[in-house]
Amino acid sequence: MAVEIKLSQYRGNGAKIFTDRDNGVRARRELKLDELDQAECVVNVIVPTDTWGINPSFFGGLFEESIRKFNTKFREKYVFMYSKGRAISESLNKDIDYDIEYVIRNMEGSSE
Repeated sequence: MAVEIKLSQYRGNGAKIFTDRDNGVRARRELKLDELDQAECVVNVIVPTDTWGINPSFFGGLFEESIRKFNTKFREKYVFMYSKGRAISESLNKDIDYDIEYVIRNMEGSSE
C-alpha cells in the first residue's frame, strides 16, 4: 500500500526552493508523518516539477524523526517523485541525498 503526500503548499509563493526548519516541522505535523511512520505503507512524496531544491533545514524539520526511525531504510519508506509517478531530476535526487546526509550528521553531532 502507498500513501501520497504533496509538498507544494509548504513552499512560498513563487519560490522554487523549500526553506525554513519551522516550516518543515509544521509540514510534518500537518501531514501526520508520525502516524505514517508507524503505518505499514510506502509514502510517495510528491514534489512540484519546478522545484530547484529542498533546503536541509526544511528537510530536517520535515523528516528528521523519520530518518532517525528508518535510518538507511528511509528512502524505501519515503519515495520522492513528481506527480503521476514521474521520477525526480538527478539534481533534485542528489539534493535530497545531501539533505539526508546533513540530517544524519547533525543527529550524530547532537548526541555527544
